[in-house]
Amino acid sequence: MSTKIISILVVSILVAAGVGTAAYIILDDNNSNSKTIDVNLEIYGNADKDNEISSDDADLIDKYLDAIDSNNESLSSEIKSKMSMTFADANCDGTIDRADSAQVRAILDRNAQYIWMLDGIGEERKVSLDISKIGCEYFSNTELCLILGLSDKITAVDNAPYQYADFYFTAEQQSNITNMYNCNNPDYDMINGLNLDTYLVFSGTASYDTKQEKIIDCDVLYLGLYNPDLTNTGKSSFVQGVLKAGYIFNAVDRAENYIDWLLDYRDDMLTIANSISDENKPTVCMSNYTSNQYFMDGSKGSSQTSIYRTNDPLGQAITLAGGKNILDSLSDSSFVTSGAYSVKVQIDSILNDDPNIDVDYIFLHMVKYTYGGTINKNVPDHGYTTDDYAEIKEAYNVASGQSLVKDESITLIAGDFRNGCTGGVLLAAYMGNVINPGEYSSIDPIKMHNEYVAWMGITGYNVADNGVFVYPYGE
Repeated sequence: MSTKIISILVVSILVAAGVGTAAYIILDDNNSNSKTIDVNLEIYGNADKDNEISSDDADLIDKYLDAIDSNNESLSSEIKSKMSMTFADANCDGTIDRADSAQVRAILDRNAQYIWMLDGIGEERKVSLDISKIGCEYFSNTELCLILGLSDKITAVDNAPYQYADFYFTAEQQSNITNMYNCNNPDYDMINGLNLDTYLVFSGTASYDTKQEKIIDCDVLYLGLYNPDLTNTGKSSFVQGVLKAGYIFNAVDRAENYIDWLLDYRDDMLTIANSISDENKPTVCMSNYTSNQYFMDGSKGSSQTSIYRTNDPLGQAITLAGGKNILDSLSDSSFVTSGAYSVKVQIDSILNDDPNIDVDYIFLHMVKYTYGGTINKNVPDHGYTTDDYAEIKEAYNVASGQSLVKDESITLIAGDFRNGCTGGVLLAAYMGNVINPGEYSSIDPIKMHNEYVAWMGITGYNVADNGVFVYPYGE
């Protein structure tokens, strides 16, 4: 497969699925029609509590200070009631003064040396803006950097995105990229030898603190992409993370326009989902196709399976696709183990003759390349770098042939949907067309997917003909 990276301002030719004509989209970084994103941007300097750093923030800080200097208490109180006293302290020194409005203007002029912000777990971080080498953990961070036009600055990725190198990068770019292999247990000496400026971690777990300590002279940062919550924009760490990355990497317009694009699709799907009555929403079980779980190894005695919660990207896709999560029908007492994003249950708690537990659709999430640097050999090949459906068809036959599976519809889905940079929205486009085909006929997942590929700056690739993402689909 031959792919190449194109410039940030791009006209992409996207071949529509099953049609021999071409559709053209323009990904415009200077979109004057960009809508206001309903989020309070957590970057210090955002004095007016909106979704951006702008000259309005600097002006508001100065007006507040002018009122203080002139002893105009009523005016200073009025301004104070509209202003974030926390984020107005743009240089995070504990005092609101003229240096803060100067910092805001320096951010806008790209003359600031640093910005201060809250990371994906709400902790204050000072981040250098002098960036030439970026390390990315897993698919979401790698794809975000591609979306923001940073392919030439990506210096290192872990083993999972490295397997996609021919898809993500040109041959010249690949020659400059190091495989960090296992980022669950990193080789810190190797990483420190790369002299990275910014290192984007996959999640904000306990290892986040360890990596900040052991990766030296480098900003180690969790943006929050692992926790999308795109059904609630104002509280979405994913939306915050993409917007913050725009300021860190000098790609603000690009970041805002990408979020606009994603939320437009989100809004369209939520509108459809909300139009379906609860009694008409199909019940969906979002589980895994992996070793030692029922749908792969039930014939070997495996009797348990994982089910994803609504707060996970896979669970949120169910909501956006107009479905009901089977977990809503289960009691906590049926959980074998319970985690933040999924629970594990005995298979007969969901596949049984109980009329109150009636699963209509089962979606099986697959992971071939793990964050820990391993390859799940029993999981079928899928994703952007294969066009061969042989393995996924065989896996489908295994899953649908398990003894307790009766009339439930089974669909296998690529790990890219959960671990990429669409926060479950792209998966919802496909899922809606599977579980509610009539209602979601206006949502074209192939078109959306091709647009996403174009956002990553990749051409010469058409999802209608390339890749293995959903099976069965459209048959």
